[in-house]
Amino acid sequence: MSGNSYIWNESLFDENMEILPEAILIQDPTNNNCGACHGLVHDNVEDPLVTLGCTPERWSTITTGQIISPQKMSDSGMNLANKESLNRSWDVHAERLLNCVDCHYSINNPLYYQESETSKPDHLVFDPRRVEIGEYLEKPLHQFARGNSAQSYVAPELNDTMRTCESCHNADSTHDWLPYLESHLDVLSCESCHIPQMYSSGNQVHDWTVLLPGDLPRRECRGSEGDVSTMGSLLVGFEPVLIPSPDIDGNLRLAPHNMITTWFWVYGDPPRPVILADLQAAYHENGDYHPGIILRFDENKDGELTADELVINSQAKEDFVRDRLVLLGLSNPRITGEIQPYSINHDVASADWALDDCTACHGDDSRITQPIKLAATSPGGILPSFVSGTERNLDGEIKFSEDGEIYYYPAAAAKSLYVFGHNRHAWLDWIGLGLCAAVFLGVVAHGGLRIYYSSKKPASEKPTKKVYMYGTYERMWHWLQTSAIVILLLTGFIIHRPDSFAFMNFRNMVLVHNIIAGILAINAFLSFFYHIATGEIQQYIPRPRGFFDRTFVQIKYYLLGIFKGERHPFEKTTDKKLNPLQQITYFGLLNVLLPLQGITGALMWGLQRWPDLARSLGGLPILAPFHTIIAWLFGAFLILHVYLTTTGHTAFSSMEAMITGWEDIES
Repeated sequence: MSGNSYIWNESLFDENMEILPEAILIQDPTNNNCGACHGLVHDNVEDPLVTLGCTPERWSTITTGQIISPQKMSDSGMNLANKESLNRSWDVHAERLLNCVDCHYSINNPLYYQESETSKPDHLVFDPRRVEIGEYLEKPLHQFARGNSAQSYVAPELNDTMRTCESCHNADSTHDWLPYLESHLDVLSCESCHIPQMYSSGNQVHDWTVLLPGDLPRRECRGSEGDVSTMGSLLVGFEPVLIPSPDIDGNLRLAPHNMITTWFWVYGDPPRPVILADLQAAYHENGDYHPGIILRFDENKDGELTADELVINSQAKEDFVRDRLVLLGLSNPRITGEIQPYSINHDVASADWALDDCTACHGDDSRITQPIKLAATSPGGILPSFVSGTERNLDGEIKFSEDGEIYYYPAAAAKSLYVFGHNRHAWLDWIGLGLCAAVFLGVVAHGGLRIYYSSKKPASEKPTKKVYMYGTYERMWHWLQTSAIVILLLTGFIIHRPDSFAFMNFRNMVLVHNIIAGILAINAFLSFFYHIATGEIQQYIPRPRGFFDRTFVQIKYYLLGIFKGERHPFEKTTDKKLNPLQQITYFGLLNVLLPLQGITGALMWGLQRWPDLARSLGGLPILAPFHTIIAWLFGAFLILHVYLTTTGHTAFSSMEAMITGWEDIES
């Protein structure tokens, strides 16, 4: 502009007559602008990505292992394990050309502005009043929308201001392969499956109880093998630990995290960290390590201190450094340790690389309770504790392993979260298995005695008559019910112990189990209607008068009379097909066990449809074990039932009768 007139500056426009970006002072931050502080960002897919070591230049990257790049991992310049097979990008959002500010936008950007639910009136669904675009361009806030990270304590009022995964993605349309989708989404964050593995390295330990050359702390690096300061270091990556974390609604869902343990000296009461200058004075004298430090830390006595030697792993080392700090005027110096969780929200994988193996969680070595290594050694033998204010549910266990390493064991599954195939009560299974084994051994012993005594008696053919005992529907109902129960027991056992049946598809077993359960329920309803309509239900109702006497007679027959070849004490007719023991057994089976099994199964199946009803009865931690013990009872009954079919006129006459309808009855 010259005076009151404008001068055309052609150099500020491109061939399409559009103004060049560099000619405009106000513009969106680039990914590299964000990456200067927040982590390694790499936009050039032609230039191989290179980074090494757990160095602090890219703080967010070395604390979490996150690398924001659209480049294929196999095209990077990094020494990744199995690199040739890693034909995925570092981050699918970067691959889809999203920029940092597309999600982490300025909170006064009128295009994305969302009023907080705490200040928005209840009656207002959408507020059209926005900051004018001119006002925004003049004063864009350097307050960006964000989620809720465990490591950030700055500006908590900005927590959960960004869009969530569900704001952009419709899980229902892409996860139809996953049974009980809503139940999974209630307890799992999207990142739990879509960030199953970090392929770079990340910090594991900062040990400020010692000073390495350059006045640096001792570090341990997670996910790398060899010297992390060289390109030869093999990056094997690591699996994040899953920690219950609050979502935008305040509900706890499992989300991936890295954990960094920091040890340092504190003094006084309340405790305060020893500053670097005092630590330098304790370790150094005349520009070198103090002779007392060399004497106690130089384990191979070569006069030099290596990184492996500079660790407080003996009482002598700890006492000497403590005494040096006391000489500096510090009261009661001591070692303490803190664990800081770091949220992992980037390096998102596409569907092809997301975790879709059901047994990864539904098995003995479940990802849900998979421990994470905190440190290879503990200075002074001190167990660290978690920092406060992370808003994470960190009620797992921190324990030493047998070789002195420290691990954190999540307690997610022990806190009202029941995972099929992983959460099992060993005592309950032993009781169920013992019951089935006892019945089986009893059957073998009883059958063996029958064979033995029958071989002692001369063969004799008892007169019989053929009776049409079972109608067509009765036989169909029986075999359908038997088949359904057997299939339910088999599929249920696979769901209960998927590790023992790794060759079976867990998801398909769940689907088959649910379908067969539905068939059994329909069959039971139709059978109930049939038995009511025909009056056959009276067959299954014990008559109180003389019932115990008749039951005792039947028990006496099974314990004594059957070995002597005596006749059955009660004649079997079309109007009285069941003896007293069978009546009470079927009465309990059909009127107690089967309904209870059906109700508990329906409640577990309908957990995501009627969550309040299921939770009012204790939820899965109560319903699932109850369902399991009834299944064991059905298994024991099935063994006994099959054996008792051999106690008819011949070993197979009862089974033949249930196939043809005709049975040979002793006349």
